[in-house]
Amino acid sequence: MTFNDRQNDHVLATVTSLRTYDVSQRHTDRLRSRCHALLQAQPTSNVPVGMVTGTPFRRVLGPALGGAWCLAYLVEIIRRAAAIYGF
Repeated sequence: MTFNDRQNDHVLATVTSLRTYDVSQRHTDRLRSRCHALLQAQPTSNVPVGMVTGTPFRRVLGPALGGAWCLAYLVEIIRRAAAIYGF
């Protein structure tokens, strides 16, 4: 079957025979007003953008442990590469 066989395509004929459903204007307006009301009711944050909040682990210890792990991994890669190339 090629793309020119549209007249013999039963699936396409079935799809084209389907009715289209659309949301009524009243329902659309009601949904839009509910969404706007919810968005306006959300509390705004008073924390400055540059200020980091959280526990000391999340602010200091977590990144420090992650950095130490990456450094140890990099050192091991360099050590193994040096052993392979005979340095």
